[in-house]
Amino acid sequence: MIETNILIVGGGPAGAMVAKYLSLDNVDNILVQRNLNFKKPCGGGIRLDAFDEFDIDKSLIQKYVNTIGLVYKSTKIEVDISKFPLAIVDRVSFDERLREDAKEVGTEIYEASFISLEIHDDYVISKIKKDGKYIQIKSKYLVAADGVNSKIRQLVNGDKVSSSLTNYMDVVESNYDICEFHFGEEVAGQYYAWAFPHASGSNIGTLAEKNSKYLFNLLNNLSITEKNKVLGYSIPHFENNIFYKNRVFFVGDSASQVLPFTYEGIYYAMSSAKILSTVLINKEEPQMYEKKWNKEHYKKFSTLKKLQNFFL
Repeated sequence: MIETNILIVGGGPAGAMVAKYLSLDNVDNILVQRNLNFKKPCGGGIRLDAFDEFDIDKSLIQKYVNTIGLVYKSTKIEVDISKFPLAIVDRVSFDERLREDAKEVGTEIYEASFISLEIHDDYVISKIKKDGKYIQIKSKYLVAADGVNSKIRQLVNGDKVSSSLTNYMDVVESNYDICEFHFGEEVAGQYYAWAFPHASGSNIGTLAEKNSKYLFNLLNNLSITEKNKVLGYSIPHFENNIFYKNRVFFVGDSASQVLPFTYEGIYYAMSSAKILSTVLINKEEPQMYEKKWNKEHYKKFSTLKKLQNFFL
């Protein structure tokens, strides 16, 4: 049996930032990440001001984006965002650096799989599998930062993160320098599609569930002839949010704290992590996490969701 104050499951931006802030304040914690080389299928866009806000090395930035494009058939509207530009990062190296930052200030990191948990009145016992061996970890609290397919959420709350499946393709021969959102039945069904800069090349995708015809229509409209494997992943919806239950905190995708249409998912994951860390460091009542998050973000999220629904 290993003991720690806080066990964090999931080593993406949300989990890594919780770990870093806790360690900076000498709060004992362990971070568990199933695969330290995992590449999340994500465009890698982050608000540039996040690098200063969260003290992240700007050398991780691969590209800068100063324009957002809204495209419907032959009509295109460009929006200047140069006052608040978007930075593009490679998610493997970016996530790795965030975990290393946490490790340097005291976080213990395990490459292991989360298996199960037992919730008691004053603590949680989690079982993980590391190097073929099962290990139990006793912690005062558990932080679920395990993403849109959160196993912890299923075990604790009995539900899944509400999400939609995307189809996307990474292409290296076409380099976009703006983020384009595409609309219309032909390329996006009732949703939206995109063409975003990527760390190497571009990320082209559509939120049209399982039918890949929309993606190929989009590629054709963009005159992209390069063929790569069509991949898919789930994008969470901003609904059925959960912040805390039975000694378990939820953060990032697992908490449904993401509104993908804003292209700022990584930023909000890290911001949520900072809010949660403050509550844990100050030993505040767990319910303060949701209250502080709502004060910081709920109004903007609600407004943007209404605009998104109206626009779509």
